[in-house]
Amino acid sequence: MLPPPVEEAEPPPPAPLAAIALGVTGLLFVTLGATAQALHLAWGLWFSELFVFLAVPVIALQLAGRHPTRALRLAAPAGRGLLAGFTVGLCNYAAWAVPLMWLAEQVFPREIVERFSSARLFERQTPLELVVVVLGVSLAAPLGEEVLYRGLVQAGLSTRVGWPRAVVVTGLLFSLMHFDPVGLLARFELGVVFGLLAWRAGSLWPAIGAHAANNLTSCAVFFALGADDADVPLGVAAALFVGGNAALAGVVAWLARSRAWRPPHPAAAAPAEPPPLGRALRPWLVAALGAVALLVAVDLRGVRLNLIDLTISLPAPAAGSTDEARRAWRELTALRARARRGEADLAEYRDLRQRLASAGQR
Repeated sequence: MLPPPVEEAEPPPPAPLAAIALGVTGLLFVTLGATAQALHLAWGLWFSELFVFLAVPVIALQLAGRHPTRALRLAAPAGRGLLAGFTVGLCNYAAWAVPLMWLAEQVFPREIVERFSSARLFERQTPLELVVVVLGVSLAAPLGEEVLYRGLVQAGLSTRVGWPRAVVVTGLLFSLMHFDPVGLLARFELGVVFGLLAWRAGSLWPAIGAHAANNLTSCAVFFALGADDADVPLGVAAALFVGGNAALAGVVAWLARSRAWRPPHPAAAAPAEPPPLGRALRPWLVAALGAVALLVAVDLRGVRLNLIDLTISLPAPAAGSTDEARRAWRELTALRARARRGEADLAEYRDLRQRLASAGQR
């Protein structure tokens, strides 16, 4: 077992505050966040994590008169907690994430697996955008999502249902928010692991480290093998399950003996004076507007291409499509790549996409 939980330096946030923040985050994610990612995936990932998942809990705590870093258990030094969590995340990825995704692939039809495949994150991205996506998945997502789910929601729920149930419920909410039926069970397991780390460590940093390890390893596997977690062969999944669980047991045993990774808590501070709503929102709104201005200045062409794709619906050819349909799709894909590089006119791409869409409707 892991060491017993650390005594809280500051009481958890109240459950109603956590529930309101979760609801606001969900609403903003399916509207503002989804729009940002549709307009520009690489930029939108960072925008969603920073200005939705991270901003809402911080603002909510400020308005409640709480110190965000202390209330979220982020005030303590991060290094050892991140390292311990990263190690657990690596082992858990092999032990449970990959085998559970393999099981999901056997249950769901192939077209559903492909529709929700994480590989879609990397489609049609330039090399620079791929770097931004990987950094967003590996850095921004662990920070923003752990602040919301483990830092605020899980801690708030614990005041009503106790820590063990709060870990399970928050893990389920975390998985459901990804809107991915194929990865539902695997992400639930991940959410429980992240929740246990945050609870037992008395700090959010181990959960952030484990989350980063899982996402970074998944990206590395995709780029190394050209396949996502659900595409591994049975023998590989079985070997990872056995070896990963052996390694995970060793890491947990080490953590049970060592207290060095558990960062000390600072003394609890007096309640802060709640700022006016405008003052709490202002820095985030200014930063968000700056991010939008940066996107327009750097990659307006990419945004315009994505808008064309959104307004002219044209699915990729199905497995049984004719050779002519597949050739037309390859031609469109090649033209889009040239338009993305500025070697072809956007109007030419829009017209070809419109012709293919019209032909498919007849």
